[in-house]
Amino acid sequence: MKKRNYILLLCILLCAAPLMAQDASENTKFPGWYVGLQGGVPFGVSQFSSFGFDKTRAGFSGGVYGGYRFNPVLSLEALAVFGKMSMSQRDCCISGNYWLGSDGVRYHAPVLGMEGWDYAGLKSSVTTQRYGLQLNADVLGFFPSTRQSRWSVEVSPLLAAVGTKASLSTLDGGKEACKENTEWHLGAGGNIQAGYRFACGIGVGIYSGVTYLTGDGMDGLPKSGHKANYIWESGIRVSFAFGKKSGKKADHGIAYPASTGQPQDERDNAVETAPAEIPEQTVTDSTAQKTVVTAADNSTETDFEFPTVYFDFNSTSLRPSETSKLETILGILKEHPDMHIVVTGWCDTRGCRSVNERYSIRRAEAVKQWLEGRGIAAGRITAVGRGSDVNEKDAEKARRAEVTDKERKEDRR
Repeated sequence: MKKRNYILLLCILLCAAPLMAQDASENTKFPGWYVGLQGGVPFGVSQFSSFGFDKTRAGFSGGVYGGYRFNPVLSLEALAVFGKMSMSQRDCCISGNYWLGSDGVRYHAPVLGMEGWDYAGLKSSVTTQRYGLQLNADVLGFFPSTRQSRWSVEVSPLLAAVGTKASLSTLDGGKEACKENTEWHLGAGGNIQAGYRFACGIGVGIYSGVTYLTGDGMDGLPKSGHKANYIWESGIRVSFAFGKKSGKKADHGIAYPASTGQPQDERDNAVETAPAEIPEQTVTDSTAQKTVVTAADNSTETDFEFPTVYFDFNSTSLRPSETSKLETILGILKEHPDMHIVVTGWCDTRGCRSVNERYSIRRAEAVKQWLEGRGIAAGRITAVGRGSDVNEKDAEKARRAEVTDKERKEDRR
């Protein structure tokens, strides 16, 4: 009954995670390396079981892991986990009156002249060590609405080498009966994991899974009617992703400024970027400022007013109220098919630099993708990210994407 309660609680926690994931918009599932720690509560099931006839015995485990995330769906990691658990006779075997002889054989009755112990009076303490590879597939990554979510719900198959060392002792007094050498098994199984990644690269999560073992039973008892030989473990994980900045630059081909300076200088030194995937846009705010630029139409110079597109705090999605500005930009580009533009994304000064750099390029790409979706060729639009605008004191005005005519901008240089 206790086992069922544990499973039910885990299912509730895992089912709640995808519901919360739908409200998150920041992408932290960029390619890169990560490391972490985990701690769990293992239960063993073999001839003896952690869910014994007398009580449930929870073990403990801890380990380290490190891996590489390839994309928002897949990551591969290596892990090393160490633990200990205890097991006793199962309820179903009490009536068998089994007796373990000093020769390591199970009998149905005590043998005259041989030292032995009743199964019901024994406990098996098992220390474990596990070294394996685990592939993680985030099911939220298969759906556009949750692909870039900070939440993850992963299915994780596992293959490992598992070492077990059993020690049998009496329940009454804890006197050691016998001790086994370390036995090595091939372990196969998997976990179900749910986690959350913060913008700073730290992730926390819960997991639960089963590892089935080949070979002899891990409890040190001779094989009998039970064929089960597995470890069920649940616990928590804490991870840290590093190399975020270099990974993001590689994705978008951006050269971010080494130090902050005048915004105009930064825009003049911006490096062109390739298009990248961003979440589906929905966009707001009624603030409407305009940047006046000069554009060339054939041989006649004309002044065009490109509206500035503003964004909500901690968001890279387009506001619905900014649609009219986007349509104005779209109209200018359609009227002048030879015009090429630069979309420059900016952030306010809140938060860390690496996050603001990512947000700024994604804001520029949000405008670019909106225009591409309405017939403007991708080659006519260059998206760049400039990070935080340290010279703009109004945070609402700093969270923006500016549009300039690329040809006229180069002429001014």
